[in-house]
Amino acid sequence: MKTSRTSLFTAAGIFAMSLFASSAQTANAGGLGLDWLSNKPYVECIKQARMLADVSSIVRGAVYREASFEQGRHQCNRRYYGHE
Repeated sequence: MKTSRTSLFTAAGIFAMSLFASSAQTANAGGLGLDWLSNKPYVECIKQARMLADVSSIVRGAVYREASFEQGRHQCNRRYYGHE
């Protein structure tokens, strides 16, 4: 009885994983708004903006971290996409 229950759960798990994998393969990143991830220079610019915001928060205080990151993000948007 215990082995049949274990095999049933295993089969259900494999079925669920195959459904998840098939749905993940058909997902379109553009529909999720993640197409900017393929723009590697832009992603690096965003990473640098976050790093500079974190470093500047040490000097200026944690309150300025998000404002500094937003300013850096807007600069990246202007540089790579022409808008904020």
